Amino acid sequence: MSHHELDALQAALNTALNSLRIAMDRSKLSPLSQHAVDMHPLDSMDHVTPNDIYEARRAALACTTELKHLLQHPFEKTTETALSMYNFVAVQVFIYHGIVDHMGTAPSGISVDALQSELNLDSRKITTLLRYLSACGWVREIQNGVFALNRSSRFLLRGQRGRALMTHSNRMKIAEAVPRWFTHPEYKFSQSPSHTAFQLACNTTKPFFEWLKDNKDVLGPFVANVDVNLSSALRLGCTTYGPQAFGEYATPGILSDYPWETCMGSTIVDCGGGNGNLAISLANRFPGLRLIVQEREEMVVIAEANIKAHLNPNSADGTMVVEAHDFFTSQPHVGDNYTFMLRHVLHNWPEAQVVNILENLAAAAGPKSKILIIERVSGHFPVTHVQLENNAGNTADVTTPVSLVGEQTILNSSSLMPHALTLHLLCILNAHERTLDQWRDMIVQAGLVITGLYKLRAHVSILECRAIQT
Repeated sequence: MSHHELDALQAALNTALNSLRIAMDRSKLSPLSQHAVDMHPLDSMDHVTPNDIYEARRAALACTTELKHLLQHPFEKTTETALSMYNFVAVQVFIYHGIVDHMGTAPSGISVDALQSELNLDSRKITTLLRYLSACGWVREIQNGVFALNRSSRFLLRGQRGRALMTHSNRMKIAEAVPRWFTHPEYKFSQSPSHTAFQLACNTTKPFFEWLKDNKDVLGPFVANVDVNLSSALRLGCTTYGPQAFGEYATPGILSDYPWETCMGSTIVDCGGGNGNLAISLANRFPGLRLIVQEREEMVVIAEANIKAHLNPNSADGTMVVEAHDFFTSQPHVGDNYTFMLRHVLHNWPEAQVVNILENLAAAAGPKSKILIIERVSGHFPVTHVQLENNAGNTADVTTPVSLVGEQTILNSSSLMPHALTLHLLCILNAHERTLDQWRDMIVQAGLVITGLYKLRAHVSILECRAIQT
C-alpha cells in the first residue's frame, strides 16, 4: 500500500530538519529550545537569517503545516476555527492584565496561586487561559498549575516589538463584518477605500485614515505594526509612531538580497517613504548611497527629526534629505542620476492609480534609471529563473529549495502571516493583492519593463524596472 503524501512529507521534513541542523552548526548557532530563558539569535528582527537556515526553516514549517492538514480530523479543524477568536483574546488578556510581565520575573515558573495573589485575578480562570496558551505554544506548564514563559512569549514582554501587534483595537468587530461586506449591494464589487468591512464594523462612511481624525488613539498602534504608506496617517496630525514592526521584519532581507551597490552612482528617491526608516537603514548599511525621502508636506518635519535621531552621525553631509512631494504629480528629479523606490505604496491603490504613479516615474526616468517596487508577489512565484521582457540575461534571484515539497507549498504553508496581513489590509483599506502577471500588466501600461525579480528573505520581493525607450 502506498502512502504517497505521507511519505513525501516525511522525507521532505527529514531533509529540511537535517539541513537546518547542519546550517545552524555551520553558523555556530546554539540549538533551538522552547525552554530557553533568553531569545535565540534567530529571533532577532535586526539581522537577516543566513540563507541556508532561512530556506531549511521555511521548508520544515511548511511540512509540519501540511502534515497537520493531512492528519487532523476535519471536526477538530472545524472546531479550532470556530473558536479561533480566542487566540487573539487570550493573548490580549495575557498582556493587558500583567500576567506575561509577572511571569517574566520568574524564569523557572510561577504558580497560578501566586499570580492570583499578585494580580488579584481568579486562579481558576488563569489556569484555563494559560493551558490554552500552552496549547498555542506561548507558555509551558512545567508542573501542575505552574507555568513558565518560552521564547515566543518573551516577544510580548514590555518594551518588546511583539507587544504592539496586540494593541490595535476593532479587529474583532472588523472580522465579524466581513461576511456582510462580501454581499453588501454597494460594497461587494467596489475597490473604494470607503467601501470595506471597516466601514460596516465602525458604522462610518469615512475611509480608515479619515476616520482616524476623530480616533487618534487608534492611529499609533496601527502604524506601529502595519507598515503601510503613512502619508495619509501623518497628515491627520499624529506625530508619535511605534516600531512599524512589519516593515522592520522585512528590512534585513531588503538590505541583504538586492544588489544595492549597483545604485551607488545614483541618488535613490524613496517615493512615499514615510518617516524615512528604510532610507535610514540603507544609508547606515551602505554609506556611499545618497537618498531623498519624498512625502507629503505635513510629513517633512517628522521625517527630518527621525533622520536626525537615527542616521549614522558620521554620514557625509547631504547623504539624505526630505522633500515634500505628491507621487500623483510629476516627479521633479529627472534623468539617469536617479533610482526611484516604492515600498508598500502601490498595494493601497487600484490599478488606474498605480499606473498613474508609475507613469510619473517612467516620464522622469532616464535610460539607466531603475524603478524598484517593493511589494508582495502573491500566487505562484517562479521556482526557476525567469526570462524577463527585454533581456534574457536578467533573471530572478531564486534559491533552489532544500525541500522535496514544491516552492508553492512552501509559500502557502510556511507562514500564515503574509496571508493574514493581506486579508486584514483588504478588509480595512481595500488594499490589493497581486500576482506577478498582474504587476507586469500595470508596469507595462505605465511604459516600464521588468528587468529583475528579486526574491528576498522576507514576505516581499523587489521588482526592478526600467523605462521603455522609444
